[in-house]
Amino acid sequence: MVVIRVPVNMFKEVEKMLHYRFWDKERERSNRAAGMANAGRIAIRCPMRHDQIAWVGPPHDRVRAYVCIRCHGAACEAEIRDRGFDFETVPDWELDKIFDLDLERQAKGKPKAYSYR
Repeated sequence: MVVIRVPVNMFKEVEKMLHYRFWDKERERSNRAAGMANAGRIAIRCPMRHDQIAWVGPPHDRVRAYVCIRCHGAACEAEIRDRGFDFETVPDWELDKIFDLDLERQAKGKPKAYSYR
C-alpha cells in the first residue's frame, strides 16, 4: 500500500471556494443601499400584506383597535367609524387601507423609543 501525502491547507481551500461563491455580495449590498438612497422616501409595506391581524382593547387597552402583528400597523375604532363602518363588521380591504395609511404616518413621524427605569 502506497500513501501519497500532498501539503494542502484545507482552510485556504474552503476560503477560496467561499470567495468564488460569495465574492460579489458586499458589492450587491452597497449598490442596493445606494439605489435606495437615490430613490428617496420608500413606502413601507407589510411583507405579507397584513395576514396576521390581532384585536386589542379593554381591559388592557383603553381603545379598541386592530393591529397587524408583522408591521405594527393599527386601525383604531374611531378611525373605522370615521370612515362609516362598524368596528365588528369592517371589511378587510378597508382595514388594509387604514393599515397602509398608518404605516405612511409612522414613516413620516419616526417615533422614538424611550427606556423606562
